[in-house]
Order: sequence, then C-alpha cells, then structure tokens
Amino acid sequence: MIKAVGSTGDGPLLLLGLSGENVTRLMADEPIRFDLAELGLPPMVVVIVGGRTEEAIAEYLHKTGLLAEPYTPKETT
Repeated sequence: MIKAVGSTGDGPLLLLGLSGENVTRLMADEPIRFDLAELGLPPMVVVIVGGRTEEAIAEYLHKTGLLAEPYTPKETT
C-alpha cells in the first residue's frame, strides 16, 4: 500500500493507494491497519476493511468487536 501526505490548493492531503493484492486481502477479511504517526501526523490508528456489501463489512466489524452495535442500513428515498 502506498501512503503519503502532501497538500493541494484546497489544503492538506492524505493519499492511500491500494494494490490488487491489498484488495484481495481486504476481501479475505484481512484489514489493513496503520498509525498516522508513521506519516508524521498526529497519532491515530486507521483500519481499512473491505467486503462485498456494507452489511458484510458491518457483520465482520461486529464479529471482531470493532463495531459495538449491529449495523442498520440507512433508508434512502
């Protein structure tokens, strides 16, 4: 994964680039985890997860304890 910080005319920029292998791992319930401090930013853990649907992602997050409440999709009109 490519991680970089920079700036644009609109302000600060955090760039994350995912490879095909990264996406494969995300879809296999292998989250990517890193700390923004690695990039010289204030410390904060970032976790990137993937799944076929938002419901599948939420189920994984709930199962692993990263999401306390079960996911309820928002109704759209």
